[in-house]
Amino acid sequence: MNYTAEQIVALAPDAASAKAGRSLATPSKWQNVGHDERAVWGECQGSGAKPYQTVIDLNEPAFKCSCPSRKFPCKHALGLFLLIANQPAAGATAAPAWAAEWLVKRDQQSQRRSEAAQKANEEPDEATLARRASQKIKRALDREAKVVAGLKDFELWLRDLVRYGLAAAQTRSFDYWEQMAARLIDAQAPGVARRVRDLSRVPQSGDGWIEQLLARVSSLFLLLKAYERIETLSAATQADVRSAIGWNYKEDELPEENTVTDEWLVLGQRTTGEETLRVRRTWLWGKRTARGALVLDFAAPGQHLALDLLPGTANEAALIFYPSNYPLRAVLKKRVNTTRSLKDVSGYSTSDQLLTTYADVLALNPWLEAIPAPLETVVPVRRGERWFARDNNGRLLSLRSGTTLGWKLLALSGGYPIALFGEWNGQSLLPISAWADGRHVELQS
Repeated sequence: MNYTAEQIVALAPDAASAKAGRSLATPSKWQNVGHDERAVWGECQGSGAKPYQTVIDLNEPAFKCSCPSRKFPCKHALGLFLLIANQPAAGATAAPAWAAEWLVKRDQQSQRRSEAAQKANEEPDEATLARRASQKIKRALDREAKVVAGLKDFELWLRDLVRYGLAAAQTRSFDYWEQMAARLIDAQAPGVARRVRDLSRVPQSGDGWIEQLLARVSSLFLLLKAYERIETLSAATQADVRSAIGWNYKEDELPEENTVTDEWLVLGQRTTGEETLRVRRTWLWGKRTARGALVLDFAAPGQHLALDLLPGTANEAALIFYPSNYPLRAVLKKRVNTTRSLKDVSGYSTSDQLLTTYADVLALNPWLEAIPAPLETVVPVRRGERWFARDNNGRLLSLRSGTTLGWKLLALSGGYPIALFGEWNGQSLLPISAWADGRHVELQS
């Protein structure tokens, strides 16, 4: 089994589950523990009369536990996973009936999904094709009309914002920004709505906020003008404009020629959203192609996020990229081999390389908000109340990190160089993970 304790803990839905899982990773808490090449199983005594039956399919990984917890994976699954990772030789070789039954059901579900996908790919008759095409065109035209109307209202709002003076933005109420964001949601332009909500936080962000606000307003105005003349733009630029506004491709519509096979290093993950939609951003880096990729997973309340890409692992896999002048977002098409632990990271050896790449990217897609930034050797340092990453040339990159995270990075490095990965937005780096002495550490969990 190739999973490390850090990778397993990174699967926890929250810090409380991770802590509880660690407390259960002791042999005295478990009975009838076993594993084979595919799965891990065991029974953990809880507060009830019967012990909780826990099984883990290592292929994804996937989890099943008889406890009533609504968290996924639960503390029992995390505890069992950590126990086996620390004691890989323990246990039997034949799965008990309750574990084997669940594994068989998973195989059956996988088979049904495969058959359904195959059936969906069957060519329908001409009448069905014509009906679907007509419905698709109508939906597209209806949305286009809503977006055009919404963006006209937004341009008037944006011009008023500038006309009254950017300094007045600090006096605007929450409703001022939220009402426009809601109007854009109604107009089916969610990408612009999110940027308006982000805009509302800039006036309270501290020194330099006017320059930041002006830059973001300019970017939004550029987006409006680009959409007005979208038919004159290249196909890749059209895709970037539509993506920034909020259009999205279905996975089965992605061009096959955008497939890239590589050994993809899973650099880190970041999950946002709480009560409504949760979004997980998984950042990858191609070892042979030296390019980044972003895989997005979404989960509504009560649903679980995918667990098929573990931070700190390397996977030989095929990704399909979304159309763009700078293709970054992708979906996992096929994983060729099993994961292996990632002991170090390849990427940018100096901050100058990162800044040059970011400048080139902005020239291709001015609405891209962040790029992956794997830094091979940096030292976290503190200057006053701010934290920075210092590269081999002594250049400082500003870190978007609270006091606790800054001290955590310093303790991890001990004042020596470490590998650091984060999201670079042109002004600062949001640390997501780090490597020190061959050990991967998630910083956003």
